[in-house]
Amino acid sequence: MTTVERSEAMDHLERLAAQLEAHSFQVRLTAPAGLYPRLRVVNPMEPTMAEDVLASSGGDGEWWYWLSWAGRIGHASDVVTAAERIASVLHVIRR
Repeated sequence: MTTVERSEAMDHLERLAAQLEAHSFQVRLTAPAGLYPRLRVVNPMEPTMAEDVLASSGGDGEWWYWLSWAGRIGHASDVVTAAERIASVLHVIRR
């Protein structure tokens, strides 16, 4: 990942973080050396419900949000839908 790509990934993740915080999720953006920047998203009502999200450009040159296990969430230009999909993954079903 180039420096420019790393910076763009951080920008996309910061926008997603703001959207997820508005949905009451806890978020932490990290950029470990040598690794892709990632956004840790935690459901505060059930902290075991957590996921790392990455932003990366696909082979088509477009930017996408991805779950850490390579599950594509959605296009980075649609932050609202991406946040809703992440929220549905981390949703706790009470029985």
